[in-house]
Amino acid sequence: MIGRHLRSALHLAWTNKLRFLLTVSGIVVGVASLVLIASLLGVATTVLEAASAEAKGENVLVVQNDFHEIYQNPDARPLDRGDVRALERTTMLEGATVSANTSMRRVPARYGDEDFTVLGLGVSEQTFEVHNLPLGSGRPFAPDDYASTRHVVILGADVDDGKPKVGDTIKLDGRSMLVVGILEKKAEMGPGGDWGWNHRALVPQRTWTMSFQGNKDPQDIAVRINTPPDMVGEVGGLITQARSVVDLVLMRNRDVRSFRFEGADREDDMGETIGLVIQLLLYLTTLFSMIVGGINIMNIMLVTVTERTTEIGVRRALGATRGEILWQFLAETTFIALLGALLGLFCALGLLGLATMALTHWVTAWPFRVEPWSVVVGMVFSTGVGLVFGMYPAMRASRLDPVQALRSE
Repeated sequence: MIGRHLRSALHLAWTNKLRFLLTVSGIVVGVASLVLIASLLGVATTVLEAASAEAKGENVLVVQNDFHEIYQNPDARPLDRGDVRALERTTMLEGATVSANTSMRRVPARYGDEDFTVLGLGVSEQTFEVHNLPLGSGRPFAPDDYASTRHVVILGADVDDGKPKVGDTIKLDGRSMLVVGILEKKAEMGPGGDWGWNHRALVPQRTWTMSFQGNKDPQDIAVRINTPPDMVGEVGGLITQARSVVDLVLMRNRDVRSFRFEGADREDDMGETIGLVIQLLLYLTTLFSMIVGGINIMNIMLVTVTERTTEIGVRRALGATRGEILWQFLAETTFIALLGALLGLFCALGLLGLATMALTHWVTAWPFRVEPWSVVVGMVFSTGVGLVFGMYPAMRASRLDPVQALRSE
């Protein structure tokens, strides 16, 4: 009997293709949206979080001057080289690496005949390890580069659109600098822009302070926490402990808290809440689409009942019960909803394939993956929509008077 009702639903869909497509459009859009959104968000939680961890350094704790407090309170003391040495000597940060960046600021630059600006800063030997900055070409700074005032520079991958090469000379603030290395392109999340590592010019600290900036004190101090490889994405506890240690060390010689924490220690609760709200709104949109599709199915089935009144009368005259008529139209409505769900699933797979290729090309390596739960939920919910919204047309068909139905044209 189920096969007969399925064949009937397929016949209705095939003989009235346009009506069928208009009827199930809401179901198609709802199921396609659910599968597509769930799959993209599912992959995003792994791919984008990994890229974000690489871009931000999820196990890096950054301490910066709180200039508002420093300017307002005469007892406030900015970060200095003594703070760096204190963090390096403490035994409470076992395995941690400490680096200090000096006076990051925009610097006018020139390469060949092109003028541009670049974000320059003085770096220590540990900066490259702490911030995970491998070289794409060239060499790292030598010990003599840090000890002397050699005019050497390592550029981010996108400085001046990547035109300068190792061995070239560029000018920073009018001073000729030999390019000894180019950083490997680093993942950037969010706006990024000219503030990312790909757009910076790194100069040894001594050279930077002597030639570009007189202040030898660090602008920020970065602490890279030693974390096991299997703890990627779960370092929150270690970061919290490290923050307490850094706070304790820096406050030993301070009466006023004149620094603040950035980087991995920042609270992401608000961002997570916003993300959950966005996901909820997206899934509610798919829900409303399916409900609209159910309303369309109910309207069309009411028209179908009117068109098939004579058929209903003949079946009743041949002995069909009201329950059999009810089941016939309810089953047909449910199968129509399921056909719409299958069509939506095929559309989702096609769109997901295109999205995967586009994201891989323009963002990062993006695997093709379908969340199984979204397929199951889409099919089950479509079945429920067919049952709920098909009930009224089916009951109306079952209540038709056989004699009046036979007299209709």
